[in-house]
Amino acid sequence: MARMNRPAPVEVSYKSMRFLITHNPTNATLSTFIESGMKYEDAIQFIRQKRRGAINSKQLTYLEKYRPKQRLRFKEPHAHKTKCCVM
Repeated sequence: MARMNRPAPVEVSYKSMRFLITHNPTNATLSTFIESGMKYEDAIQFIRQKRRGAINSKQLTYLEKYRPKQRLRFKEPHAHKTKCCVM
């Protein structure tokens, strides 16, 4: 059986954050855009600009129902200039 050529990962930037979009984005990587303040429609459009057809119907349903948990917020907002937040 022939091996399938998968596209290389794509790095996208939004505000001051950078994200890595892989061949099959997972629910964990999709929700980071919503955590950063994007609406789910904007997150889908943003990802599809770099990776056409990246999101399937199951992931779309997940994003429609997802509610941000504010995981990308800093616990100490006054000390965040020297720290980073990784998900």
